[in-house]
Amino acid sequence: MEMQTMLADQIHASLLDAADRHNAAQALVWLESCRRFAAAPDPEAARRLFSVAKRQLAALTLLPKGALKALQAQGVLAAEAWSPGDAGRALLLLRALAAGAGFELAFDLYRGGDSLEQQAVVKALILLPEPERWLALATDASRSHVAGVFQALACDNAYPAQWFPDLNFNQLVLKALFTGAPARHIAGLERRWSPELAQMVAAYASERRAAGRSVSDDIVFLLQGLHHENV
Repeated sequence: MEMQTMLADQIHASLLDAADRHNAAQALVWLESCRRFAAAPDPEAARRLFSVAKRQLAALTLLPKGALKALQAQGVLAAEAWSPGDAGRALLLLRALAAGAGFELAFDLYRGGDSLEQQAVVKALILLPEPERWLALATDASRSHVAGVFQALACDNAYPAQWFPDLNFNQLVLKALFTGAPARHIAGLERRWSPELAQMVAAYASERRAAGRSVSDDIVFLLQGLHHENV
């Protein structure tokens, strides 16, 4: 937990500095509440703070550079696309887990949240302790019919390539192609490319051609670019 505690401290300090500079009263109140929560974690308080994080931190507009660098240092891809609310929700998750609030809380926040809250949890998975314990949550996100939730996991997220079994990873790639998600943004795709995945993508392309449907640039890239690189 030491790394997670240090990361939480860095994110908190960066958001606090930005809130001070912007004279953002609501953000300051939220960050103080988050600090008190860390000292005495309570599931109900966590749910309340998590749900209002985006609104309370909205005055910051952009993710502060300190938080950006801290997230990038811990393997977050495309951290520049994170909002202050995303960072605040990641901070709350890290605080809750470090304080022993339980892994169940993170699952509750995901299952009970709206699509933006679910996306924030999914984006933060790569930062959380014992990453293998989040596989069930991640695979649930990979089956989501909400485009934003699925893409939060599938695109610019290091978690699937690091922890998904081959079957789940291959299914994620196929779903990205099927739904039009930007498959080139699937992290670790080159490393996880395999003959089985190549066969699945080729079969999908053949089905589309047989049905008189177009084959996307991503499919062509996978079959021509990645396939040739891995021969």
